Amino acid sequence: MGLNCGCPVGTKLTSPVDQACKSSFGQIQKILFQRRLNAGALNTISAANIITAAGWSALTAANDSTKVVVSPEVSNPETEPGAARTFGGDNQTAGGIQIIVGREATSFTAAFYELDQSVIATLKKLQCEDLAVYFIDEYGNIGCATDDNGTTYHGIPIRSLFIGDKDFGGLTDPDSNAMSFNMLPNWSDNFVIVKQSTMNGFNPLTDINNPAGA
Repeated sequence: MGLNCGCPVGTKLTSPVDQACKSSFGQIQKILFQRRLNAGALNTISAANIITAAGWSALTAANDSTKVVVSPEVSNPETEPGAARTFGGDNQTAGGIQIIVGREATSFTAAFYELDQSVIATLKKLQCEDLAVYFIDEYGNIGCATDDNGTTYHGIPIRSLFIGDKDFGGLTDPDSNAMSFNMLPNWSDNFVIVKQSTMNGFNPLTDINNPAGA
C-alpha cells in the first residue's frame, strides 16, 4: 500500500476534471518559511488574507509560531521529483517485474549569491525547525497547498533543510551558499497557485518582507 491505494476499489474509474487553462509555476525566486504547526494545529492562512499585504504583514511581524520568515533572493532553483520505490526483479518476483511499493521524496536545491554570512547564520537556525514553505515565483504568484478547495491555504511541509557554508567563487563566479530540502512523497497532490492577478493591489515578490529588526 505504498502508493496509498484504496481497497476495495470503487465501482468505476475516477475521471479527471476537465481543465480549461494550463497550469504552470514560474521560476522560484523567494521562499516563505513558517513553522508547520502552531500549538499542535496546522498553520494556515485564509483565502481573504493570502491575497492582501496586511495579511502577510501580520505574519512576518508575529511573535509566535505563526511567524513567517522571508528568504533572500533564491537563484538556480531545481526540483527533482521522487522516483518509484521498487521491490524485486529477476527471480524475486513473477516475470521479473518489479513491484512498486511507494515513491521517494522530492528534492529542492537552490543557491544564495553574495550574501553576508551573518544572514546565512540566521538562516541556519531554521534547520532545527519543523517547517513548511510557500514559494513565490518571478511573477509574484504564490505556490502552496490547500486541503479544502481554497477556503484556507498552508505551506508545503519540508524535511532536512540544509544551508551550506560559504563557497568562494574565485575569479569568474560569485561567492555562494547552497540550500536544500526535501518535500514528502505526494506533496504536490494539493498544490495550488494563488495568482498575483488576484492579489489585492500588491505583489508578493516585492511586497512581502521581513520587518526591520525582526
